[in-house]
Amino acid sequence: MKFYKNIFFHNSPYIFFIKYLLVFTVLYSFFPFYWGITGPGGTIYSSLLAEHFNFIKGFATILTKAAQFLLNILGYDTNQKQYNALRIGYSRGIVVNPSCLGWGVMSFWAAFVYANVGPWKHKVKWIITGLTSIILLNIFRIALIALANHLKWDVITHLDHHQTFNIASYGCVFILMYWYITIQKKYERFIIAPLQGKDKLSTV
Repeated sequence: MKFYKNIFFHNSPYIFFIKYLLVFTVLYSFFPFYWGITGPGGTIYSSLLAEHFNFIKGFATILTKAAQFLLNILGYDTNQKQYNALRIGYSRGIVVNPSCLGWGVMSFWAAFVYANVGPWKHKVKWIITGLTSIILLNIFRIALIALANHLKWDVITHLDHHQTFNIASYGCVFILMYWYITIQKKYERFIIAPLQGKDKLSTV
């Protein structure tokens, strides 16, 4: 009985891992599930969701449109024949598949922040900061690949772009985690600890 009390005690490290695994599993599993619902040929395909609530298509469109906007600012003539495709002139360009949206690393970050202690406003701010960083990194990646294909930069075009993005995005997340943990320790020291001290004094 004592073992289970230690697990579910609010300051127990077990609680962090339980909350993290639950949230990460739900978020990470939701993507392929929804992809199956909105993708033609799926076992439980829904035309309603595919046509009007297809956030996967919408997200891919936002990424490619943002990358197109960036390249247009740099003076390149871009075109999109499909919502998830982008190229400069008549070069090979890039196609953004659902697996390239960065959902896994975004789920990892959101679950990590949620599992930590702190008020909702604090968590929401950090989740938004991390997701924004990952999305911006993905936009720059898409623009860079389209530019590399146009200018024939072999150093970039020969890379495994999916794995390269994963490495870069997780590197970004680990930097954010270090920053978050540093601030979180200060928060626990100066905000949570004094409150817990008051609670102890009030019960004596």
